[in-house]
Amino acid sequence: MLKNFSISFVLLFLTLSSFGAGKGNESFTVKITANKNYSNIFQKRAELKLARSTDFCRGFYMPRKVGSWQCKGIDSKNSKCVAKYKCSLINRSFSRVTESRRLRGELGKLPRVSRSFQMVVSKKPLRNPSKYRHVKAVEKRRTKLLAEQKSYLQERIRKRTKKIKEQVTEYDEFAQLEKELAIETKAFSPNDRLAKVDELSSNTLDEDRKQLANNQEEVAPFRMERMKSNTGNEEIIRIKKLDPEEELPEDRKFQILSFAGAMTKISDANASSVATADIAWTPRWNFSPKWGLRGRLGGHFISSEIVDGEDPETFLVYDLGAGLEWHPWAGGLFLSGGLGIQSWTSTTGGAFSTVSLGGGYLFDFNKVKIVDRLFLSYTSVGNEVANKELKVGIGVSF
Repeated sequence: MLKNFSISFVLLFLTLSSFGAGKGNESFTVKITANKNYSNIFQKRAELKLARSTDFCRGFYMPRKVGSWQCKGIDSKNSKCVAKYKCSLINRSFSRVTESRRLRGELGKLPRVSRSFQMVVSKKPLRNPSKYRHVKAVEKRRTKLLAEQKSYLQERIRKRTKKIKEQVTEYDEFAQLEKELAIETKAFSPNDRLAKVDELSSNTLDEDRKQLANNQEEVAPFRMERMKSNTGNEEIIRIKKLDPEEELPEDRKFQILSFAGAMTKISDANASSVATADIAWTPRWNFSPKWGLRGRLGGHFISSEIVDGEDPETFLVYDLGAGLEWHPWAGGLFLSGGLGIQSWTSTTGGAFSTVSLGGGYLFDFNKVKIVDRLFLSYTSVGNEVANKELKVGIGVSF
C-alpha cells in the first residue's frame, strides 16, 4: 500500500513539474547574429545565458541544446547561427550549476571580446510578474527623463534662436543706418591695422609719461622710474611709491653692488706658474649706451719664491684699478681695458703697476637672479719677474 502511494506521488510530482515547465518536451530555436570571426565565442556566451535563465524552463527543467549550431553567412562580416533547444529534466550531471561551470571554463580558454551580439529565442518567456513590474517602472522613468531632456533642449534652442534673431536685427538696423547716412566703410589691410595700433600705442605711452611727469610732484603718490638693462640698450619703466625725501633718478647709472669671481692662472719670466681664485668688488658707472667705467678692488692668494734659493712663500695680493668697457655691437659682447696697482704682502713687499685687456658678455638682464656677465681678462704686472695673469670668471650684481 505504501509503495503504491509513493509511486503515485512521484508520478503526480513529475506531472505537475512538467505542467509548470510548460510542456517540457516542446523544442524551440535560438538564433544569434554576430561577427564571423567570433561566432564560436558568441555561441558559448548564448549557451551560458540560457543555462542561467529561468524564463523558458521552470521547476526541475532547464534548456538543453539538441544537436550543434548551424551557421550561415549573411554578408561579408556577419553570420547567423541557429541551434535547437528543449526543456530537459535536470540531474546530478546536468544542472544550472554544472552547465554554468562548464561553459565558464570553456569561455575562459577563448579570447575576451567586448563586442555585443543579437540573440533571439523562438519560445515565449514565462514572465515573472515582480520582475517585469520593475522593468516597466524603469522604462517609465526612462521615458520621463527623455521627455525632460527633450523639453530642456527645445528651450535652449528657442532662447539661442531668439538671441541670434535679435543680433541679426540689430546688424540690419546698423547697416540700414550706414546706408541712410552714406557712410563709406574703408577696408584696412593687416599692415594698415598694425601701423594704426603701433601709432596709437606710441602716442598713448608718450601722453602717459608726460602726464605722470607733470602730476607726480602735485598729487600723484607714485613716481615713474626709468631703468636700463645691464648693457644699457633696453629701457625698463617701473612705477614706485613716491618718497618725499627721495630724489627721482633719471636712469640707473651706477651699479654699486657688483662683484666678480674668477679662476686665475699666474705665470712669470722664470717659467713658474700657479692657479688661484680671485674675488673683487667691481662697481660700474654706465655713462653712455656704449661706454661704461668699472672699478676693481679685490685680491687673491699666491705662492711664489720671493728670494732665490728659499722655499716658496704664500701671501695675499691686493688689486686696485679701473677700466673702460666698450659695447660696439648690438648684443652683450664688450671689450675692456684698464690700469691698476697691485700690492704684495710678502716679506719683501712692494707695489706694482698693472695693465689689463679683456672682453666678455654682459647679459641684458641678470641670469639666475644675480649673474650679470661672463668675462676673460689678461693682466701684465710690472715687477722684476714680469708676472702675467689670465682670469676667467663671472660677475654678479644686486
